[in-house]
Amino acid sequence: MTVRENLKLLVFLVGAALFFAVTLLGSFFGVIVFINSAGLPRDQALNFFMVGLVPPSVATFVLFTKGLGRFM
Repeated sequence: MTVRENLKLLVFLVGAALFFAVTLLGSFFGVIVFINSAGLPRDQALNFFMVGLVPPSVATFVLFTKGLGRFM
C-alpha cells in the first residue's frame, strides 16, 4: 500500500470512530430523555438504556458496508 492509500484508510477509520461516538452519545441522550419522560420503573429503565447501544452499532455497520465500502 502506498502512503496515500494508508492515509485515506486512516481518515476513513477516524471518521467512522467519530461517527460512532456521536451517534452513541446522541442515542444515549435520546433514551435517557425517553426514560425520564415515560416514568419507567428502575428495573426496566436499565433494559431500555441498553437498547440505546443498538442504533449507533447498526449505523456504523451500515456506514462501513454501504457508505465507505465502495470507496475502499
